[in-house]
Amino acid sequence: MPIVEFETATGQHILINARREATSIFVDQKLTLNYDREGRLYSAWMDGRNYRRGLDNRVLEKQEGPRPGLSYRVRRELGPYEARQFLADAYARVVEYAAALNDPATRVVSNSSSGDAQTVRAALERVLACDLAQLERDRAIFNIIYKPINILPPDQYLALVLQATEGCSHNQCAFCGFYRDRKFHVKSLDEFKNHIRDVRAFFGGGICLRKTIFLADANALIIPQAQLLPLFDAINTEFAIHPIHCEGDALREWEAARPIHFEGIYSFIDAFTTRRKTARDFAELATRGLKRVYIGLETGDAELLRFLGKPNAPEDVIRLVGDVKAGGVAVAVIVLVGAGGEKYAAQHVRHTVNLINALPLAQTDLIYFSELVDHPRSDYSALLHEANIRPLTIGEIEHQMTLMRAGFRFANFDAAPKVSYYDVREFIY
Repeated sequence: MPIVEFETATGQHILINARREATSIFVDQKLTLNYDREGRLYSAWMDGRNYRRGLDNRVLEKQEGPRPGLSYRVRRELGPYEARQFLADAYARVVEYAAALNDPATRVVSNSSSGDAQTVRAALERVLACDLAQLERDRAIFNIIYKPINILPPDQYLALVLQATEGCSHNQCAFCGFYRDRKFHVKSLDEFKNHIRDVRAFFGGGICLRKTIFLADANALIIPQAQLLPLFDAINTEFAIHPIHCEGDALREWEAARPIHFEGIYSFIDAFTTRRKTARDFAELATRGLKRVYIGLETGDAELLRFLGKPNAPEDVIRLVGDVKAGGVAVAVIVLVGAGGEKYAAQHVRHTVNLINALPLAQTDLIYFSELVDHPRSDYSALLHEANIRPLTIGEIEHQMTLMRAGFRFANFDAAPKVSYYDVREFIY
């Protein structure tokens, strides 16, 4: 891991870390720029704010507020002009740093070996080659290869996305408008293989940054098993996936022999599909790398589920989680906090806690609290208005999460699932 620190003639300290998967530039502990192996900027810390750049050149700003709590957080997407100015500024800074490193007055303060300075300079050249014109070319290619990637779970934001499906098979949840603009489509095996080929070519060396594979879109695992298994086999043919039950020294040896590898395959699944999979089906997928599925529980309250346009009963989630776990696959259940506003608040908490406590969750599983965010294309606001329901304030939503957490009872708290917050406004791919 070559790390070299330079001091310029003006006393500025520039540290460059040229890892196998990414290059990071740190300047005077005030600025950080992170790039993939192709030289594409993917995140930055500037002026006390965090930024994420998407592969379509959208930029998301994240800033923590003056006090803890959801109401103080800043999560906003920069407008097109502002995003372009941000990218231009970041690139101009790198040009400035590169010029400073070429100044004879700049000296190497510390490095690990004699070849490190040359390695980091090569990494910097890759960054300089990826100017705004190149990023715009990448954006155009990205939009050909992918339909919009609207959402991923927080632990999968840096996954390599492969779209086995496009859109959502249900597409009628009142609170969701992510897929209203497209028809549901399942790729044929040949289509999927071509998609994988195009994805590999697009990412190039930048694929090293991606540690997992996410099988998209909304609920790709509803594909019939006989059609789904060849898609998993195609992934395993093209990529090295952690073998099942391989741990410790054996896993480290396996990884050492495969510098580019993935920890597993992850995907969404709904609880109401008529194409229900059995524990045996999930076990077959586990042998092919499936590690975790994400289930939109939303609520344990049957009445609220109907209000939200979800056709399943709470008991369907219990059966689904049981089958997934019996097949050796982990789960993440997503609770939609704030759903149903004031009218449903109490029963939402009570029945959701009861359902969570009925699930066989363990340390490898996750529980996500996801604040209901009214999507512009959704029907949720109109439903609330028609039913004369007051939405919960952000403070009431935080209290709802506190009540649910307090009610959770796990068989073994030392091996309990992780509970975390999931803000859909934080996502950009």
